[in-house]
Amino acid sequence: MDRKTLMEEAIHSGEMDGAYVSEEFRKDADEYVRGDISIEDLVKRTKRRWKVERREAVHVE
Repeated sequence: MDRKTLMEEAIHSGEMDGAYVSEEFRKDADEYVRGDISIEDLVKRTKRRWKVERREAVHVE
């Protein structure tokens, strides 16, 4: 299966499960599909973004 199909299916699956897929992730996924970044880089970016958002969310009252 090619990268484009994998990303389309992964995003669709997430959305069907009720997940919000951010514009930032979609841009990163496009870079992955084009071959500009590796899957490892995509995962690192996603985890880093989630951790930052998670930390901010924890401190919101």
